[in-house]
Amino acid sequence: MSARPFPRKPVSPHALGAVAVVVGLAWTFRTTLAGGITLHWLAAPFALFVLGPRWSLAAVSGGALFAAATGAFAWGELPVRLLLDGWVPMGIAWIWLRGVERWLPPHLFVYLFVAVFAGTLMSVLGAGALQRLLLPSVVGPGQAADRWIALLILAEGEAVTTGFLVTGLALYRPEWLQTFDPDRYLRRPDRTR
Repeated sequence: MSARPFPRKPVSPHALGAVAVVVGLAWTFRTTLAGGITLHWLAAPFALFVLGPRWSLAAVSGGALFAAATGAFAWGELPVRLLLDGWVPMGIAWIWLRGVERWLPPHLFVYLFVAVFAGTLMSVLGAGALQRLLLPSVVGPGQAADRWIALLILAEGEAVTTGFLVTGLALYRPEWLQTFDPDRYLRRPDRTR
């Protein structure tokens, strides 16, 4: 079974702006754990599932500008943050989604649990691991393991939240999801056998 192209749906400027604000707020609000480890949600996989690959790049870029303007990080960090917190997780989620579309049956639960939940989990873990390998920060004794545990906690929380939000949109407003094809996932099974 090959992956079908997604049907083109119009993207509302309001949805684009709302997702950009969600990304900006997710990057602005940070949690500091014991030992000085800071976490923030990425919201980039959510942007991908709602807006599709092209418009999610614009929304995440706008959200990153918003976060930098509010002082969440220095302007000099913007390119690295945009790449590692935005574009890399979206790329991983997009590759995962296209693989699910290609090799797994078209079923609503496959989309929600395998594509969205597992795709978000994999994208946050992959982006976080890449960030920790490329930008190792100075940590105290015993904190390296804590950073990986914090990444697992962040990835699981973001996957559950993204899965919950996308499930609600798929059930009540499927036209708002660019990566969701109701004809593919909500059709009745063929009973003619």
